[in-house]
Amino acid sequence: MTTLFQAPIHSHQQTDVLVIGGGTAGIAAAVCAARRGCKTLLIEREFSLGGTAVSGLVGPFMTCSDPKGERKLIRGFFEELVNRMIALGGAVDPMTLPNCDCHSSWHPNGHRNLTPFSSEVLKYAAEELCLQYQVELLYGAQLISMERDASKQRIAKAVFAAKEGLIAVAPKMVIDCTGDGDAAFLAGCPMEKGDPQSGEMQAASLFFLLDGLDEDIMQRRSEELGWESMRFEKEIAEAAANGDYPIPRRRLGLYKSCDGFWRANVTRLPGVDGTSSESLTHAAVEGRKQIFAIIHFLRKYVRGAENARLIQSAASPGIRETRRIKGDFVMTEQDLVNGTIFPDAILLCANSRDVHAGLVGRYLPQENIYSLPYRMLIPAGVDNILAAGRNVSCDRAVLSAIRVMPPCFGMGQAAGNAAALALQSGKCTAQIDIHELQTRLRAENVVLEP
Repeated sequence: MTTLFQAPIHSHQQTDVLVIGGGTAGIAAAVCAARRGCKTLLIEREFSLGGTAVSGLVGPFMTCSDPKGERKLIRGFFEELVNRMIALGGAVDPMTLPNCDCHSSWHPNGHRNLTPFSSEVLKYAAEELCLQYQVELLYGAQLISMERDASKQRIAKAVFAAKEGLIAVAPKMVIDCTGDGDAAFLAGCPMEKGDPQSGEMQAASLFFLLDGLDEDIMQRRSEELGWESMRFEKEIAEAAANGDYPIPRRRLGLYKSCDGFWRANVTRLPGVDGTSSESLTHAAVEGRKQIFAIIHFLRKYVRGAENARLIQSAASPGIRETRRIKGDFVMTEQDLVNGTIFPDAILLCANSRDVHAGLVGRYLPQENIYSLPYRMLIPAGVDNILAAGRNVSCDRAVLSAIRVMPPCFGMGQAAGNAAALALQSGKCTAQIDIHELQTRLRAENVVLEP
């Protein structure tokens, strides 16, 4: 019998709050826990913060306002970070942009008040905020196991694979900001993945950056032919008939950013399992094939894109859906449709449902404001772990609305404050004083009143 080599654990450290994943939710969670007085360690497998906004080139930040675009709903940490990026020349105030222009890919519905940003500035600004509040950063470490204590009710240790071998961390509180629910899954918490019946997950995409597009020509087309013409479906149909468009998705999404480049959300990668390395490898390879076909199409068929030039393809696919924790409370689509304001609300938003199912999408504009409750951050069965981001306890329809980055920042802010409150009060995550949590969030400029 072959015995597998057991690598020794080279280091072991203790921390108050361990945040796993340095994307939008993780940045907010770590900073907010640290400035509430907790020793906080943020571990990220890449070598920068930002998650899919950086390695996946996903952008812009989607809407942060009410459905009419009159009031900013998602403020707090999100606004704080964006303002810092604006000061560095790396973002645009979302409330200053007109609706239905190049920054929103000329979408009139559900795309008001987007935030164009530079991924490079996001990396720097996020790190500066973390360092300002003494968040300890560790890059290049991949979570491989979670261990519970003797009571089985608490996480005792998280183990990571790093350059020097295995690293163990003994946290008092864990916040899972991995997007895929990796920490909660490895801890044995109840989970759902994609559609509970079929297993289907929303299609993935591989974003890329372009320049060389003629914005004036594009804008005139929008004004003369209407916003729907900016999906370029007529040109795509012609190219497909000529064998020049092998991409399953038959609509363009081109978003002008603040750095002069265009973020392209065009590729379509159905059937990708973001929890499988093999599936992610296939998605990356297929995505790059599609990108080069799209560049050829733009130059040949789209007026104003004759000089389109590829600047960069994303380092990793943009994954819209994988695992979600299954807590004692699960937020449902009806809660969203009804505009429910929960008594334990941690965030208000009005993001629309946007389900990228297979080769066709289902977009349902939101007509009212709704809240996200604290309960959706709490996995079942473990007392010292929270989730924040697209791995929270909700159904697929709700996920399709709140998986975008502004709500993820808000969930991270709530999780960081809740973790600090739990530690300071000596209570488990499910027993903290909700009114005190809400008081702390309001003090950080979080909007909780509709």
